[in-house]
Amino acid sequence: MKPLKEYFNKTVRIIDVDNKEFSGYVETYTPESDSEDEVEEIAIKPEGSNTLIGFNTNEIKSIEVI
Repeated sequence: MKPLKEYFNKTVRIIDVDNKEFSGYVETYTPESDSEDEVEEIAIKPEGSNTLIGFNTNEIKSIEVI
């Protein structure tokens, strides 16, 4: 998997480790050095929603730009 920073400001489809699918625009990126868990993190905003959903590297099974 590419570093999560490469998905910043792009629309993505994420499959998490529980095989749940999420799609949305990557609004935020947090590098390992600034993360509480010391892993990269992103947060997406699903279309039509004002809520952000956060993921860290360990929670993502696959990610692709759509």
